[in-house]
Amino acid sequence: MRIILGFAILFTYIVMIWGGVVRSTDSGLACPSWPLCYGDFSLPKDISAKLEMGHRTVSSLAGLFVLLTFIYVWKRFKGLPRLTSALALLFTVSAALTGMKMIKSEAPNLKYVSHMFLESFHIYESMLILGSLVLTYRFIQKDKTTGDGIPLWAYAFALATMITGVLVRYTGSGEACGHEWPTCAGALIPDLSNWQIALQFIHRNLAYLTWLAFLLYLVVSRSPLALYAFALINLQFVFAISMVLSGFFLPLVFLDTASGFFLFAWLTYHLKLGEPQPSLKTAWQ
Repeated sequence: MRIILGFAILFTYIVMIWGGVVRSTDSGLACPSWPLCYGDFSLPKDISAKLEMGHRTVSSLAGLFVLLTFIYVWKRFKGLPRLTSALALLFTVSAALTGMKMIKSEAPNLKYVSHMFLESFHIYESMLILGSLVLTYRFIQKDKTTGDGIPLWAYAFALATMITGVLVRYTGSGEACGHEWPTCAGALIPDLSNWQIALQFIHRNLAYLTWLAFLLYLVVSRSPLALYAFALINLQFVFAISMVLSGFFLPLVFLDTASGFFLFAWLTYHLKLGEPQPSLKTAWQ
């Protein structure tokens, strides 16, 4: 059970990172049809098409393991694991349909506001899948301690930063402040009449509040978990700031994406919840 669920988590994480590479290289529309690249099973010759087709292939593998997870969990467990595995499957189906809609509407071009929100929603679906799988893995463990954990108020700041970060990227607002930090468009408090600058400015300030929240958690808790969480937050800061100052250098964009989704999964797994111990189904249920 844990192996199947582990593969579901791993492939979902890879899908999210690979999707970031597809976005960063403008390969989203390299395959003109869906679900196959050119309407058949032939291997594309173009690098961009290979990236997009590879993303779809890994997505299919992730979906398969999510389905197997759902089946196994519903056969063997009751309660919360059933709910989270069902949510993972539901949003996997939803993400597949959203992906199809994105190709057919040419959303990766980001020409219209509807395109921007459709692409952002697709990332939120992936986050919901990953979060649901991580919680499923947590809930099926009998030996999971329920003592120390990431407080909900600190997690909320981190989640808000990630949500606005997705909007920044998929509304083309990543460079609205220019390649500078901590200033934005040449000022600590820029002209917020431009909505892209305003969105970027809000995202940055939420990131600062997140840093302060986890610093406070570390000072109050003084636990190894709090130290690990604060270290991961700082690592994410390093990648994000380096990405901006480098003019969005592609390897740094990749590291920022990979570390961001890992941070989301790690914080979700360690979120402080008073969940009950998992219960197996009896033979006659």
